[in-house]
Amino acid sequence: MFIELTEILRCPRDHAESYLVASPMVMDGRRIVRGAVGCPACRAEFPIVEGVAYFGPAGAAAGGEEAAAPPDYDAAALAAFLNLSGPGGYVVLVGAAARAGPALVEAVPGVHVVAVNPPPGVRPGPMLSLLVSPRALPVRTASVRGVALGAGHAGGGWPAEGARVLLPGLRLVIEGEAAGPLPAGVAELARGAGLRVGQRER
Repeated sequence: MFIELTEILRCPRDHAESYLVASPMVMDGRRIVRGAVGCPACRAEFPIVEGVAYFGPAGAAAGGEEAAAPPDYDAAALAAFLNLSGPGGYVVLVGAAARAGPALVEAVPGVHVVAVNPPPGVRPGPMLSLLVSPRALPVRTASVRGVALGAGHAGGGWPAEGARVLLPGLRLVIEGEAAGPLPAGVAELARGAGLRVGQRER
């Protein structure tokens, strides 16, 4: 996990939104290989193991949610769906959508990709940080440029979480056309080919 990522992280526990503080033990350049992030509000500590930050049990499965074939799109298409242009900022990919993380780093240079609950085989790398969080996005409200949710995270509270962390006017992509309505405050822009694209209202 890149140390700069702490600027957009929040404690996922049930209290007022609180920033987190990084405590690195082993670094590789700007990447924390081993250490922890802690919450000053509730004193919770979340371990970083082999570059992955765990907001649930360390060693918990990082993905493997989807049994059905995912929609057929590549990183360039995902960048277009998310309307990404120019460097800077963060994009969050959740669940199976995180399989596009390494290629999206190449497609949109200078954008930091955050893979949450990625499927097996996705590894941390330059401009790609991995988080495991079983219940919510440990990301500050209105802090990221785009969010894509894999089909296994298309229901429950995940779409609302995706909308929460988006900056106003930016986009949410959800795999699975048949899932429920988009969360409040997100207007549908397109639906088809196994995807829905919405935009957070300004």
